[in-house]
Amino acid sequence: MESNIIILEDQDGVEVEFEILDVYEFEGSTFFALAECMPEEEESDEVLIMVVEGDLDSDDAELVMVEDEELLERAFNEFLKRNDE
Repeated sequence: MESNIIILEDQDGVEVEFEILDVYEFEGSTFFALAECMPEEEESDEVLIMVVEGDLDSDDAELVMVEDEELLERAFNEFLKRNDE
């Protein structure tokens, strides 16, 4: 398995593979920009932004959805800015 692939469970407990597009610090938190791994015949331009809760260097850290819509928008814009550089 490639190091830039992670597996997350969706709300139904189904495992889904994601490619890590970027990991970045923003407004005091660590964010992950992810793209779902799709079969070759399918394409998606969706980017999922998730935030790390807990200490990233410990076992209790986890990726969670960004609940605050304004923070999500700012974090996504930061990803786009970083991606353009």
